[in-house]
Amino acid sequence: MARSKTKNALVGAAAGLCALCGSPALAAPKVDLEARLAALEARVQTQEDIEAINKLTRAYGYYVDKQLWHEVVDTFSDHAVVEIAGRGVYRDRKGVDDLFRGSMGGGEIGLKPGALFNHMILQGVVDVAPGGKTAKARWRAFVQIAGYKQFALWSEGTYENEYVKENGVWKISKMHFFSTYYTPFDQGWAKVGMPNNGPSKTYPPSAPQSVQYDVFPGHYVPPFHYPNPVTGRVWTQEDTLKYSTQGMNPGPAGPPAQPGSPPPAPQR
Repeated sequence: MARSKTKNALVGAAAGLCALCGSPALAAPKVDLEARLAALEARVQTQEDIEAINKLTRAYGYYVDKQLWHEVVDTFSDHAVVEIAGRGVYRDRKGVDDLFRGSMGGGEIGLKPGALFNHMILQGVVDVAPGGKTAKARWRAFVQIAGYKQFALWSEGTYENEYVKENGVWKISKMHFFSTYYTPFDQGWAKVGMPNNGPSKTYPPSAPQSVQYDVFPGHYVPPFHYPNPVTGRVWTQEDTLKYSTQGMNPGPAGPPAQPGSPPPAPQR
């Protein structure tokens, strides 16, 4: 709302100035003034788009917290592609529902009593494409998973997302979450690294996991969608291979570690 008011103020002020441009003495700067106004409007619109994407992604995190999978699914476009950890690739609206409500929620909506599934979305870097119709963003998720008196896990990972603006509304069009680690709360990552989540047999993915990568004690660097903001250097797949480990995965992909379900056996 504040940005819209700022934009309106800019337009109003510029309109007043442009009215003065009707006099012969001020006619020459009119073209430059209009170009500057157009540039300012574009910059304001980009900032509004970034804020809308920030809100969308943070809202997604809060819905995941409480396993409100119907709300989660509504944050995606109809033809979205989603991949979470090692669960495989899910496509289109049905696939997104199969992944979240089915695979992750066991077919149910809502957090069960005694369950914890905190999903904190942090450190966003959002880039809107020229034209303002698509965007990309990188985020970090810090996760706490627990079943009361059953188990407690720490987890963390990186999102590389894509977005599309449909009828003036931003939606997630592609999501890829790369797990960094899973570890028992009482032992921590210094002692135990657990395997990545694997695919669901009840709600199978549209396609297998697209990228095989190590989780802690190994590590993987998901490709950055953006160039270095200082040097302009573009990250490459060769960089990812160079700076990622291979063969340090703590074990094969295990069953999904969800509240109310026993976690995968720790790999010591």
